[in-house]
Amino acid sequence: MTDTTKLRSETFATLHAPRLEALWRDLEGHGCSTVFQSLAFLQSLEDTVVRERDGKPVYVAILDSQEDRALMIVPLTIRTTFGVRRIDFLDHGVADYHFPVVTREVANDPSLAERLRAALLAALPRHDALIFSKLIREFRGVPNPLWTAARLIETREGASRIDLGEKSLERARSQHSVYNKMAKQLAKLKKIPDFGIVEAKTPREIDSILNAMAAQRKKRLAKNGMSDSMQDTAIFAHCRRLALEGCATGNVLLHGLRVGDDWIATSYCLCHNGVITGTLCSLNEGRYKKHSPGLIATILEIEWAQRNDFEIYDFGAGTYDYKDRFGGRHRAIKAMTRAETAIGALYLAAWRARLSLRLWLMDRPALGTWLRRRKNRVLSLLGRPAGQERRAPPALSRRSGATGS
Repeated sequence: MTDTTKLRSETFATLHAPRLEALWRDLEGHGCSTVFQSLAFLQSLEDTVVRERDGKPVYVAILDSQEDRALMIVPLTIRTTFGVRRIDFLDHGVADYHFPVVTREVANDPSLAERLRAALLAALPRHDALIFSKLIREFRGVPNPLWTAARLIETREGASRIDLGEKSLERARSQHSVYNKMAKQLAKLKKIPDFGIVEAKTPREIDSILNAMAAQRKKRLAKNGMSDSMQDTAIFAHCRRLALEGCATGNVLLHGLRVGDDWIATSYCLCHNGVITGTLCSLNEGRYKKHSPGLIATILEIEWAQRNDFEIYDFGAGTYDYKDRFGGRHRAIKAMTRAETAIGALYLAAWRARLSLRLWLMDRPALGTWLRRRKNRVLSLLGRPAGQERRAPPALSRRSGATGS
């Protein structure tokens, strides 16, 4: 490919369009993407969450005109909020990163990234404001064409990852005591009658672990006035669908630690192109919490990933202290906005003000918790729940007493 290669764009309304699906499979096969922009993840998202939300998906493919092959595909959503036409990355709260499906050629040709970005902006439908709120600079050595330093906004969000090469992991184990400590705690748990580690494969195991995870996450997060995305019927269905399709093929790792019928910790990972990403976890607040079963579950994920020849364990988004205990390398997550009209500029000014308030409250966690609880209380009095209640799948029964958070 040269600087004179002509680019063109095609826009689609659904990922089930045969033309787009073929372009996506080809580019995902030889290009670069995170699991959150994989074909399987986004088709499931479109079939479960997107249909329950405001707005419509828009998929923009930038192609090499001569080869008729996609060089970049960006999944977006467009919706109207307070009269403002807003374009976002297709996310709906379940994607950790905003990174397009893109050719690896951008790693060796910075000018190509600029051309792809310009082609995308030219192909967008009419809008007032554009917001990409979870941009990462690169993924597996491939730069993000949407990462423009001049427009980036600090979000104080980030992610961590560790290399799973034998020497890298050996170094992490020698420098961070959590690995040895959790090995000792696991040995103690194994002495307890009826203790077991379950790697879910069957629909019954999947439903039992997911229902336990959702129940305990709801209980734990409610203490801080926070809602849990797994209580949303559509998001739960998305996670369940991915697990039902992926646990048998190695594309999803769903672990549960249990004593008898009680789940004491659960974890949910997505696997894609040599990277395993931890997306959901929970633990029971009961008598076995002293053994740190949540940290043990993370160790089990890392060991599983190494046995199965994965190259990177990604902790996913979130700057939580526990991730530092494993020796993870940090990755910044930033936002980028762009106004196309005067009303869009006003809307983005309000968006940035809200972001500034959130960052201010991050330094005042007690106040943030108090305000969230007051907000939830007001919503309750108005008859508006803070989050959608999840419905358990009717086809399969749940184990009695199964819990996790």
